[in-house]
Amino acid sequence: MSVPAPRVFRLLAVEAIRDGVRRRIVPVIVVISLLSLLAIDSCTACASGSTVVNGQTLDPQATAGWGGAMIFVVLGLWIMVLSGILASDHLVQTLVDGSAALTLSRPVGRTAFALARLTGALVIALSAGFVLLGATAVLMHARAGADLSAAVLGGAACALGSCIVAAFAMLSSLALPRIATALVVLTGVAAVASVNLFTRAGVELSGLLGALDRFGPPLAGGLVFSVSPWVDGAAAQGAGTDLWLRLVLWAAIGLAGLLFAFRRAELGR
Repeated sequence: MSVPAPRVFRLLAVEAIRDGVRRRIVPVIVVISLLSLLAIDSCTACASGSTVVNGQTLDPQATAGWGGAMIFVVLGLWIMVLSGILASDHLVQTLVDGSAALTLSRPVGRTAFALARLTGALVIALSAGFVLLGATAVLMHARAGADLSAAVLGGAACALGSCIVAAFAMLSSLALPRIATALVVLTGVAAVASVNLFTRAGVELSGLLGALDRFGPPLAGGLVFSVSPWVDGAAAQGAGTDLWLRLVLWAAIGLAGLLFAFRRAELGR
């Protein structure tokens, strides 16, 4: 595998970002992000007041911790889905309109081109993630005293998960139609996240579901582990090493699979 020249890769990545920004889905992302910010502000406000359930007053700090952690995990999964949706046609469209053939006719390697297109999709999705997850962390810290380092770990887990989903979505797009790829992204993230959450809730899973949770990419597991201090107040321990290793491993597998498939893809569609 040849390493792309930094300047060439930077130019390709900038162009990929520009192409992504011009897509019609971007205004939708902006609107959803603004609505999400309002929801975050409303949900984290529970830390400033008491909640009464069945005549018992709940600790507002504990209530805010649970609520903030749930919001963070849901938003992190949404960013992963968004990464996959953006990546689902960010590379294959260049094969359809011929821009890939034009670019690759110059001294540009396929590795640099594919990685640049993936980077373009990830930059847009993770920019939205930075705003949403960052706002959640800041509000939780200001209103409930939540540990910001947990949010940093959660952001890293979200970034790795987004890379995994985007890489596999882009890989799938080389063989499947756009709608089918989008369905693969939605069902894949939902399935993996569901088994991760069931296991974290103490549900015993066996068979295929158990294997998926044990060996699959811990998309939700990494997020839950990272922000667990918001719920129980204890710092994350080394038990999460397996989660991080699997996130990195699956990201590497996704990238390797994408590059392998794109090298053998026909430029004319």
